[in-house]
Amino acid sequence: MTGRTDRRRVVVVTGGAIGIGAAIAEACAAAGAFVVTMDPGLALDGTRTDGGADGPTTAARIVAAGGAARASGVSVTDAAEVSALFAGLAEEHGALDAVVNVAGITRTTGFAKGDEDDWAAVLDVHLEGYRTVLGAALPVMEAQGHGRIVGVTSGSGWRAADAGAYGCAKRAVAALTWAVARMAPPGVTVNALSPIAATRMVAHALAGQRAAGNASGASAASGGVGLAAAPPPARLGPIGAHLAGEGFAWCNGAVLFANGAEVSPVAPPRPLEVVGLPAPDARQGFLDRIVPAVLAPAETAQRAGGTGMGRLVGDDDEAVGSGPVRRCLVVGDDPAWCGALSAALGGRGIEVIERAATSGFGAAGEVLTGAGPVDAVVVAPTGQPSSGAPGWRGVLADHAGLADAIRRDAAWFRAVADDAARTARPVRVVVLVDADGPGGSSRAMSAAQLSRAAHAATDLRVDACVIAVEGAGPAVAADLASALIGTVDLAPLSGAELFVGTDRVGLRSHPEVLATVTTAGRAPGPWLDDVLRELLDRS
Repeated sequence: MTGRTDRRRVVVVTGGAIGIGAAIAEACAAAGAFVVTMDPGLALDGTRTDGGADGPTTAARIVAAGGAARASGVSVTDAAEVSALFAGLAEEHGALDAVVNVAGITRTTGFAKGDEDDWAAVLDVHLEGYRTVLGAALPVMEAQGHGRIVGVTSGSGWRAADAGAYGCAKRAVAALTWAVARMAPPGVTVNALSPIAATRMVAHALAGQRAAGNASGASAASGGVGLAAAPPPARLGPIGAHLAGEGFAWCNGAVLFANGAEVSPVAPPRPLEVVGLPAPDARQGFLDRIVPAVLAPAETAQRAGGTGMGRLVGDDDEAVGSGPVRRCLVVGDDPAWCGALSAALGGRGIEVIERAATSGFGAAGEVLTGAGPVDAVVVAPTGQPSSGAPGWRGVLADHAGLADAIRRDAAWFRAVADDAARTARPVRVVVLVDADGPGGSSRAMSAAQLSRAAHAATDLRVDACVIAVEGAGPAVAADLASALIGTVDLAPLSGAELFVGTDRVGLRSHPEVLATVTTAGRAPGPWLDDVLRELLDRS
């Protein structure tokens, strides 16, 4: 590689053949970059097509306009080919300056719909594809001492949206961006764009909503966003190119929503309430009080409820009891975890049925059906241990297999949703996730994102919670899980992002918009960076 400064910047845009990817590629080329549009030309659902796209390719349009570009048919799902492309570009042109990962597909999935193959396909492209791009770009950029990586997430990954595999994958993309940015090599930044535009994906969703008589396109799957108002993809080109530019080197680890007229930093989850735990013999009664009095109101309001009086008035040993739950299925492979959960639930007079963990939507459904009528399901932690490796390589290693783990968690939510629909019974489900490492943390966030759709997707029959287990032993986590199962009304905490440590429990916020900058037609530049820097520095 060469350090000369008279060369063109080299930018790869995955998914660059159409839509937002094409718009960003053309904007990068207009700024003087040599652009490689990396796109295998798949159909919207990720299947191969027989014919090519109509009209000139993005690369051809760039060249015709006087720029420099070429097309590549490499897919983000092919790790070897992606690595070879990135290394080859750096060798040929002196550096790989930026990668913008826009590639994506869509298939119909949700909390209570979509088959397992569709879930796997969406997670493979959006999540595993991003991890592949990071794994190929970071070594090259580390060696050269600079580089910009821009992932693409979605509002469906941080708003309350019933977007199934897509929402889970996009939350994981945001989580991975936040995690790997903290470990990025010197001179390398990793940020993510959360765009909305009238792409073919949006057009597909909008057509379905209009067919159902919904002209605005606002739905549970879109998180309430009116898709009919989405701007053309071209309006996203300038902000995407800005994030990939050298002038944005000051920013690392940001997720920015953009709709062409506005830019909004999206803050990661943060603790809203953290509660220190008493001695083990007083813990269960204490949790019965703080779950409804402290955690539930904070989840509903999405803010802490402190600075007042009277939240915890009463006998420390007063317990709420088991409420409507009489039978609970406990699923897991670790005897210590299953034993602790069974003991905590059994101590409330709840009948416990233990079953081994399983994999797959169909298998999870069979286990739940075979257990007989139950009022609740608790899934013990499985898999996703931290690799312990240092730096960004450790973060990526921790995320290996994350797509499969997310699918396993989704299988239990799906089984509960199907059971509630079949029996017309209310069911509670609590999934515990080993979140000691960054991969486990991303898994917990993805599962929590999915759980936020539980009520709307099941006619209010299912309450769903996720507990990120952060260093806690089985006994502590089991006490929190049993408090959730035994709380009279779990509905206010359905979809909550809970965590438990060795000596504390708590609740985190959902990702939220910090503020909005209206661009009013002004091109991104130093003025926008000044505002974003102030917002991000204060977050």
